[in-house]
Amino acid sequence: MKNLVLITLLLTNILLAQTQSLNGTLKQHKGQKITLTGFNYFKTLNLATAVADSLGNFSLNYPKNYKGMGILKTQDNSSLVLVLTGSKIQITGTHLKEVDTLQIDNLENNQFINYAKAYAQGKQAYKAWRYLQPKYTNQHTLQAQKKVLETINNEVQRLEQASANAIKLIPENNSYLHWFLPIQTLVNNMPENIHSYTERLPKNIQQFRSVDFNHPNFKTSGLFKELIEGHYFLLENMGQNLDSVYAQMNTSTDYLIKNLKENDSLLNAVSETMFNYFEKRSLYPAAAHLSTQILSENQCALNTSLANTMQKYKDLKVGNIAPNIQLDATTTLSSIKKPVLLVFGASWCNYCSEEALELLKYYDTWKAKKNIEVVYISLDTDQQAFKTAYQNAPWQTYCDYKGWENQAVKDYYINATPTYFLLDKDMKILVHPRSLEQVNTWVNHKL
Repeated sequence: MKNLVLITLLLTNILLAQTQSLNGTLKQHKGQKITLTGFNYFKTLNLATAVADSLGNFSLNYPKNYKGMGILKTQDNSSLVLVLTGSKIQITGTHLKEVDTLQIDNLENNQFINYAKAYAQGKQAYKAWRYLQPKYTNQHTLQAQKKVLETINNEVQRLEQASANAIKLIPENNSYLHWFLPIQTLVNNMPENIHSYTERLPKNIQQFRSVDFNHPNFKTSGLFKELIEGHYFLLENMGQNLDSVYAQMNTSTDYLIKNLKENDSLLNAVSETMFNYFEKRSLYPAAAHLSTQILSENQCALNTSLANTMQKYKDLKVGNIAPNIQLDATTTLSSIKKPVLLVFGASWCNYCSEEALELLKYYDTWKAKKNIEVVYISLDTDQQAFKTAYQNAPWQTYCDYKGWENQAVKDYYINATPTYFLLDKDMKILVHPRSLEQVNTWVNHKL
């Protein structure tokens, strides 16, 4: 029995030596589940879970090799961001939402909290002074108050300088926060700069293009995806024409690819995230540029679906001539000589059936206004199912019953139904629509 106890104690000590500890007493969270969440680039990680006892005491042991940011969460959806850089952390208080009651026995986290408070206070003051600045500059009744305007301008400049120097509040020996805080500040400021401080946008763009995305701290920072998507959202909303926006996006994409080219797995993960973001935001030229650049890098880790989709954007980018299709024995796609909405669908696709009913609402109007022809390529393999589904369709419908082996399906890199292409009368690709509503916008305003 003694040997069993000794072995148990030994194993416990070994396991504890491989972990870091976060202990706390939060009286109003007694009996609640407490979790500590971390990050792995685009994913979140459950680092540790415990249940607070009847006094609110809890102990969380998380992997010793985890260095970065974490989120302490309670069962009532309260949360607190913490710095997890190796030192023991002790938290005492009543409730996570009652921040002023919290006492944290950990140097790094106290530095982080003090910086956050100073940053928030400075931001509020800056916003107030910036609100007054145009009032005293442009309003006739206030323009005479020269000294007041001078005071406002001086305070705006002082707050800007204080914000730029705020990192100096953190001792230099805390290397993690010295890296983390400027990146976090950039992420947090971008949305506000888009709406209120547009003069900062060129600097934000250059800051992004000077970031080392290979830095190991990114992995556990929780900032990786937010920084990338936030940057492209900034470019999309910077108030320039579309050509300029896409040129800026392409420059940033090239920077990311160049910066990550020696890190194959991370580059492919970033590429997939960016590609999905571009598609979600209907930024098709940006998706096409990304696809062309990634495929030209000969990356080998792309999954098949993503590789096919990127190849589609490379070969079928907007402005290219679409591949011709032999529709039946006597008809080809190129022989139609009209603007065409090319649809790939199937009777077994429930969403295709819903979209077909929606297409019926638009079809006559599109045909009358812009002479558009709808060409529907079915991926059916069952002749009766195809006939039943499409025998009353008013548009041109074709099927060779080869399903995914249909040549047009391969030529157009189809991996989902329904998929749409809008072509002009010369078969030039106008857009890869994600919906019939988007097609309708093109028909009404751009064709």
